Amino acid sequence: MKNSIKTIIQTVCVMVFAAFFASPAQARTWTSTDGKSMKAIFLGIEGDNYKFKMANGSEISVPKDRFIKADQEAAVRLNEIGDDSFTKASARQIDTLLATNLKKNGYSSFNDPLPDDLFVRRVYLDIAGRIPTREEFLEFAESARADKREALIDELLLSPGYASNLFNYFADMYRLQADEDFNNGIRMDPYLEWWRTQLEENTPYNEIVSTMITAEGNVGQNPAAGFILRDTGMEFDAFSNFGQVMLGIDISCAQCHDHPFDEWTQGDFYEMAAFFGNTQRSTGYRANASMMGGGSIQMPNAPENWKKNFENWASTSKGIDMKDQKDRQFRYFVNALGWNVADNEMMETVLPADFIGSGGKPNTVANPRTMVGGAAKMGGKTRREALADWLTAPDNPRFALVIANRMWQRAFGRALVGPVNDFSDEMIKRASQPETLRFVTREMQRVNYDLKQFMRILYNTRAYQSIATAEEPDWADDYYFQGPILRRMRAEQAWDSMMVLQFGSEIDTKEGADGSFYKKVLDIDLNVASNEDVWAHFEMWKDNQRTMGNAVVSASNDNYPEIINDKYLRASELKQPYVAASMLDTFGQSDRQITDSHNYDGSVPQVLALMNGEATVQLTGLSSKVVEDLEELDGPDDKVRGVFFTMLSRFPTPEELKLGVSMMEDYGDDGISDLAWALMNSPEFLFVQ
Repeated sequence: MKNSIKTIIQTVCVMVFAAFFASPAQARTWTSTDGKSMKAIFLGIEGDNYKFKMANGSEISVPKDRFIKADQEAAVRLNEIGDDSFTKASARQIDTLLATNLKKNGYSSFNDPLPDDLFVRRVYLDIAGRIPTREEFLEFAESARADKREALIDELLLSPGYASNLFNYFADMYRLQADEDFNNGIRMDPYLEWWRTQLEENTPYNEIVSTMITAEGNVGQNPAAGFILRDTGMEFDAFSNFGQVMLGIDISCAQCHDHPFDEWTQGDFYEMAAFFGNTQRSTGYRANASMMGGGSIQMPNAPENWKKNFENWASTSKGIDMKDQKDRQFRYFVNALGWNVADNEMMETVLPADFIGSGGKPNTVANPRTMVGGAAKMGGKTRREALADWLTAPDNPRFALVIANRMWQRAFGRALVGPVNDFSDEMIKRASQPETLRFVTREMQRVNYDLKQFMRILYNTRAYQSIATAEEPDWADDYYFQGPILRRMRAEQAWDSMMVLQFGSEIDTKEGADGSFYKKVLDIDLNVASNEDVWAHFEMWKDNQRTMGNAVVSASNDNYPEIINDKYLRASELKQPYVAASMLDTFGQSDRQITDSHNYDGSVPQVLALMNGEATVQLTGLSSKVVEDLEELDGPDDKVRGVFFTMLSRFPTPEELKLGVSMMEDYGDDGISDLAWALMNSPEFLFVQ
């Protein structure tokens, strides 16, 4: 067997080297226990063998115990996330494009390379959305593996924290809002949970978008319908947000007149909005002059006159009085069933009577027409199906560019072209790194909108792994991405970091209310359900209405769900958005009413929250987990180092170590608490460096 593995490696090594020498992807080098090496694409683990693809296209299997320990560890990781040969090749290409343009503009190279301590803290915050624990920091710092950086990136991309952190971004981008007070008594919890599930399962972004655009039903029947239902009664506002998040175009002002600074006309606005013109969102609409279409009162996705017939049955059989205040919960329930997306051919987008722009006449019907690129092909499809296909088609690069540009901003703190929700073709041409922008757009399409694989590329670049640029340039000034921009933690990152300080890495697996009970209540096929069946769902609604947002379906699956009121969860598992005056609100969490409205501005309440807030008191008091975890360490110097490892993910300087030891000698464990408090209140704690 030993000679066999030698023969395989020696034979294929020559072929692999020759094939990959001219290839953009440099295959990983795999080393046997006797020092022989080969280059090959890793395909996966089959039993006790590793499967590889060679340069000539052939596939081979090699017993795993023939490889060195480091390669065996790499194989386990790559088996979950995929081979990294093309990842590294793409990262090198990005670095080459950036560096070439940097030199053209007077820069010698990137900022200095990021040292290990800053790297580990940055990737935990950027990928997992929180700082590392002391144990996680030390595991990385003490590792001698040559590939420990790419291994950590992959480990974090595979962790629960990745989806949790990414959810916070999309919650801001798509204005994910579950508060029933905002949505006229209708909850959106199942829609939010659907988003969490898509990110946890790494559903390709183009599939997420297509599913949302074409969804039918209510959030019980089809949670993805929450995208269309989000702005029921404000359909043109909904279309404006569609333009910002999916096309990177803010056309909102063209609703009332031709755009004053861009090429969009008022007619363009209504013709593009017409793709949603026959989309019915509820049981009633306003008049043509103010909203899309006329006033259909039929229950969507239900037999004709279902609503009227059900209300009559409830009146006769159950004593419901539709005008009596005591029966208002029944009206709320039926209203919730009626928030229900369906295509209604009787509805059209009609230009308003005060239409003053180009491209149409008042009170005429607007026909669907795309704003950019080629035409949407109907071909027997619904308008929304045609729109989704046009939007995500390979020959519509703007969709890929928009999400690639946004993901770049997440990694670097600044987009390649921006602002991310409103940029023109001319701004794309004037981007400071136009070749890089074109390349990452193609890469987003190459990875088939796999956001995890796309971010994996960015995090492996030399540009990303550079010291941060301290001063963020104005949008009017070019930035050539010699490194990421120094930036403050998002509110959710700050909260989640405090949660991990208090509860450890277990916080990543704690789950909050998931909307499953509300989904169960509304999940009724009105075409087949009997009136008694629907009434049974109403009783579930009535009995649990006050706690619906805190409920999950109980293990026994009965009508009385489990109630979760735990407030010590990751931000993504809490109420969306979290309550006013909370730490999340104080540190700028979006109120989800306007796209991308997260706030990074500093304030006095933020300072007070860190100095005297509930979380700080719990974390830096004598009974805190931070202090308790240090009890296992010997000597004041080890405990001081432990505090720095825990709070800042780095070793203290000699001066800091001396000061910390002095505090312990003078005040004992109170000194450790004081040191932890001081570090938490330092700018270094709150910034992603």
